[in-house]
Amino acid sequence: MVELHVRFMDQIATPGSESNHDSSSGIASDIASYNYPPTAMTTFKGSAHSDRHSSDSCKSKTVSFASSTDSKSSNYYVQMHTKQRVRHHPPSPVVSKSERATHLYKNTVYDPRYIESQMDAMKSKMKYMDLQDTDKLMWTAKGKYPYVRPSPFELLTDDIVLRILSNLPTDHLCRSSRVCLRWYRLIWEHPLLWTSIVINNDSVNIDKALKYLMRRLSYNTPKVCVILERMNLNGCHQLTDKGLRVIARRCPELRYLELKGCFNVTNVALFDVVSSCVNLEHLDVTGCPLVTCISLTDKLLSESTSHNQHQIYLRYLDMSDCAALEDVGLGVITSHCSQLQFLYLRRCMRITDTGIRHIAHNCLYLREFSVSDCKRVTDLGLWELSKLGDHLRYLSVAKCDKVSDVGVMYVAKHCAKLRYLNVRGCEAVSDESLEYISCNCPRLRSLDVGKCDITDEGLQLLAENCPQLRKLSVKSCEGITDKGIAIVAYHCRGLAQLNIQDCDLSVETYRTVKKYCRGCIIEHTNPAF
Repeated sequence: MVELHVRFMDQIATPGSESNHDSSSGIASDIASYNYPPTAMTTFKGSAHSDRHSSDSCKSKTVSFASSTDSKSSNYYVQMHTKQRVRHHPPSPVVSKSERATHLYKNTVYDPRYIESQMDAMKSKMKYMDLQDTDKLMWTAKGKYPYVRPSPFELLTDDIVLRILSNLPTDHLCRSSRVCLRWYRLIWEHPLLWTSIVINNDSVNIDKALKYLMRRLSYNTPKVCVILERMNLNGCHQLTDKGLRVIARRCPELRYLELKGCFNVTNVALFDVVSSCVNLEHLDVTGCPLVTCISLTDKLLSESTSHNQHQIYLRYLDMSDCAALEDVGLGVITSHCSQLQFLYLRRCMRITDTGIRHIAHNCLYLREFSVSDCKRVTDLGLWELSKLGDHLRYLSVAKCDKVSDVGVMYVAKHCAKLRYLNVRGCEAVSDESLEYISCNCPRLRSLDVGKCDITDEGLQLLAENCPQLRKLSVKSCEGITDKGIAIVAYHCRGLAQLNIQDCDLSVETYRTVKKYCRGCIIEHTNPAF
């Protein structure tokens, strides 16, 4: 070990001899910015290059007071080590926040070639780092003023960091902004991170969180947050009408809103949201028992004169498990939301054929519709739905006990472009329905006839007329044998999913399906398979 004794004189304290260290955390931020006095005792250790080759053998070299004859050699030693660590960067041009955000959006963040080049550069820098030994990675000297090396995360560019942060939910993103000043700047000054808000935490005081976020994101545009377009608050049990009113008041450009399981939300707050957010297209209130209707506010209805001003331009509405929804409320919804294309009313037990009639008369462009587990829907309701004609592509009446061949034949006869049909649990559906479906709906892709009165004859008609079938479920169909499944496998070579649970089939049938439909996923309950 060689000890060098140097008196820190004015000629030694030149700008080139001061080391500026970038710390990877707040631990060394004060140390890096500290200005050492001329008479201070400073501890040095070898450079980053020397640490890689002799980290165990290299020991600290103390600089203390000595005679002026040693100052020249010591000055050379100090400058040699500081030059290895100091990097001089040219001053960056002054760029506004909006220009910087636009540049990141257009040129870097979504350019995979740029991201790949930056990742390769980072890997080359980390090539000689020992990531297993944290002590060696962070600390290069032991003493009063240790030098902290940058963490590997500091080698990432802002573009890559933003790409990583964009995958975090909003509550985690807010916590991440407290890590360091760099993250705080990237998170709060980059608009692309705030086009959507995702909070799925039932322990968060969501009303208070929304109030803070809206205020923080509206600093450039007072009172409104124009960049926010999507909001997912599923599972936020503490959300109330107060929080929804903040959304209605601050987010005029909102297009997508999910409130699954928010059981404290009522009609009044939803009226405010759909009245203020005129661009709202997607609304999901699954599992909100207090929601019984969706309409405009009374004030807006009284002020508007034409029919178009009474419209809510929703395209997607999911009100599954809204147990209080009735035919009257459904009539109000369809009268205001005549542009609906996707409507799901699963397990809304109070819906009857009258509500289905409102849908068929008002929502003429409906493409997907589900009333699964609605026990009060009958063949009359399906007759009303058949008036939608070729617009209807998806229909689910699973577990509607009162639906029979009559209703299914109405739909099959008038809805020729049907792609998906689910009649699972409708025990009155038989081979007669399959005959109508196979003859009138050649574009059918998915069919579920589980627990229906289906036999091999119906499957043969289906397979011969619908060769493009991709998904088929015959779960618990006692009339199905090996012959029917083999015919389906032979004609429908593109079959991707087959459910034969609780069917009395042999192992040979399983092999036949695998032979003709090689990529098919078979769901079964036979342990011999």
